[in-house]
Amino acid sequence: MKHLYKYLLFLLLPFFVNCSDNENWTIVEDIQQGTYITGTATIYSNEAPASAMKIIPLDGDVTELPELVGIYTWLKADGEFTISIATDLNLVSSYGKGSAVREADNINVYELVQDGPAFTVNTEGFYFIIVNTALKEINILPIAYGAIGAATPQGWDGETTFEEVSYDNKLTVTWKGNINMTPGGYKFRYNGDWGNTVNTSDGTAKIFTDLGNFGNDQAPLIENAMSQVRPGGSDFTTEVGGEFEFTIQYDLRSRAYNATFNIIGEAVVPPEYPEKMYLVGDATSYGWDTPGTKAAAEMHKVAGGNEGLYWKVLSLETGKGFKLSNADWGNTNLGFGEITSFDSNGIAITENGGNMSVAETGIYTIVLDLRNDEKKLSVVPVKVYGMGDTFGDWDKDKASNLFTVNLETRTVVSPPTTTNGNLRMYVSHPWIPDWWQAEFNVYGTTIEYRNDGGDQAAVEVTAGQVATLHFDDNTGSIN
Repeated sequence: MKHLYKYLLFLLLPFFVNCSDNENWTIVEDIQQGTYITGTATIYSNEAPASAMKIIPLDGDVTELPELVGIYTWLKADGEFTISIATDLNLVSSYGKGSAVREADNINVYELVQDGPAFTVNTEGFYFIIVNTALKEINILPIAYGAIGAATPQGWDGETTFEEVSYDNKLTVTWKGNINMTPGGYKFRYNGDWGNTVNTSDGTAKIFTDLGNFGNDQAPLIENAMSQVRPGGSDFTTEVGGEFEFTIQYDLRSRAYNATFNIIGEAVVPPEYPEKMYLVGDATSYGWDTPGTKAAAEMHKVAGGNEGLYWKVLSLETGKGFKLSNADWGNTNLGFGEITSFDSNGIAITENGGNMSVAETGIYTIVLDLRNDEKKLSVVPVKVYGMGDTFGDWDKDKASNLFTVNLETRTVVSPPTTTNGNLRMYVSHPWIPDWWQAEFNVYGTTIEYRNDGGDQAAVEVTAGQVATLHFDDNTGSIN
């Protein structure tokens, strides 16, 4: 142990940000109980409030654990650092590098050994240092931010990394990057995954590796004005596209993240699509009532940022007419002549008094694509599949998971589930890119659709149960 009383420390205080370096030196008479990072790799020459680690937020039901403390900091490759733990006032032990627990590109974990050798990093940069004071372990995470989300080039599959990070050798770490964005949601993220796991006394916990809105609701990031953001915050949104120049900053003094963006050149304003589209006509079960008056006639949106793409499953009778329209016969009122192209791989659609007609009664999937200034229509026999553990695997469009069609009852019926678990079902169509983008489920006796939202609430089933679906009125059962 080392028993310390008085020393000079470079202490970063909010009131001294604009003062000279000499004014940032202050006398610290006592080391308070806590965990600290110090050393030549950091800006912290000794233990003080500026170098103290704080309890970190966790991603899960348990939002924090007193044993997990951390600090974001810049580390130099030509220096070293140690961890100090003060178990009481001025009673401090120094800890260095012990045996490796885990070594990987996105996180290194080591045992903490009292008076052990100092830590070093191979690459100068910004790091998240997490200490488990109960297990005496240190987690060292390098941070390189990028943007991820429906609005970004890789969608939600991976972040587009920012080109540069800089440090002013005083208070501020800055990331910058130019990304071609489209309308949609997004966040900032590092490490290529939603959180890293760290060891705890009872198992593991998950930390946040993303930055989102400081509040709890989705909202746009402010343009040309730095606004505070936080780990684990909700998505940002943008209603326009274009080349976005992003800036993220971390302030070592306030321990706060801020971010903004600037659009380079002209913003790309997306086309406006009808909020809702409906199927009408005597070929349907909805008749010719004004579009919007029958909720069951509404088409569904495709998840994943596919604005302008709609789908619906319904029964159509041969020789009778149908059309598509937004509410109240609005300006997206589509009969046979208004469709710019029909799906060549779908069934044949014929003209019927200005409306559309099918040659054979059946249950069909209709997909309408209004993108690229077109009005494209596809009508194909319905194909519904089960997905996930309750049907044996996660393969898309697996033949054994295909539902059967009963024209007499106008229902679509699943094969029996193979195991207990959460039921997942979807409509398959070549114009809908992935299975989850046309997902739905049965809640009570009602079919509810994912539309352009996130994952739906889980529906638990037992092995051997069967889902029966009646898409015309959006009802169903699981027995």
